[in-house]
Amino acid sequence: MNQLTQRLLLFFLGTPLLIVIILLLPMYNHLAWNVVMILGSIAGASELFLILSKKFNTSLRKLPFVGALIPVSVYLEMSNYVFAGFTILIIVIMTSIILTREIFLKSEEDINNVIIRLLSSVIVLLYPGLFMAYTIKLSFLPNASYLILLFLLLTFTNDSLAFVGGSLFGKKSRKIFLVSPNKSLVGFISGILSTIAVGLIFRLIFNLSISAWEMLILTTATSLSANAGDLIESAIKRSANVKDSGSLMPGRGGILDSIDSILFSAPVFYYILTLAFKQV
Repeated sequence: MNQLTQRLLLFFLGTPLLIVIILLLPMYNHLAWNVVMILGSIAGASELFLILSKKFNTSLRKLPFVGALIPVSVYLEMSNYVFAGFTILIIVIMTSIILTREIFLKSEEDINNVIIRLLSSVIVLLYPGLFMAYTIKLSFLPNASYLILLFLLLTFTNDSLAFVGGSLFGKKSRKIFLVSPNKSLVGFISGILSTIAVGLIFRLIFNLSISAWEMLILTTATSLSANAGDLIESAIKRSANVKDSGSLMPGRGGILDSIDSILFSAPVFYYILTLAFKQV
């Protein structure tokens, strides 16, 4: 089974499952959805840790379940289970722990790698956790079920149809981005256009209180940011000479390979809705 077939199967099997979770399990501000996002963040952070360890060929200090800290704290804060500002407190505490544990070094080699360990630990704390937290924030918006569903359809459509378009028709227009030579201009355009089309169709079907022009802005921005997320992860992997972040997802590689588009598009999608369109 080739990679294109595997990715299409994953899309057509995984998407209905997520739709069921979103539409049929909305209890406790979509707790089921949030748990899936938190688990994805944990797995993504673990994969990123392994990539950084390979890149720097040094002993990094792993932070267990660090990918869950920010998404969980955001869910608790927005559910009013904890005080406002709890998430910032968690980030400050964890950053302080990362910094101060370098005091207790036992060898000269450990001292030489302080900067590498500090930067790597902070990156793993923030990426993917901080970005994934915006998928949690979506679940607290009015009409959250439809907005989450729209967000997933936009990002998955962009990712899948960009890959399909590039694979079928973009062999002569590749290497537009140095960090990802297999990305093609045809695939890039295919992803954007298909994302816009899906967004406009979704608006008509579900009668969202978003105008056609607003949907055009939202879908274009989501597509561009999803592409940026994919390219950023490609840059990280190429720097570490790694093809995939893992092997858990057939045809896609690891969890981080599957959520990279979501990570960068979630904040863009959320802030356009809340700040520009006032969907609060």
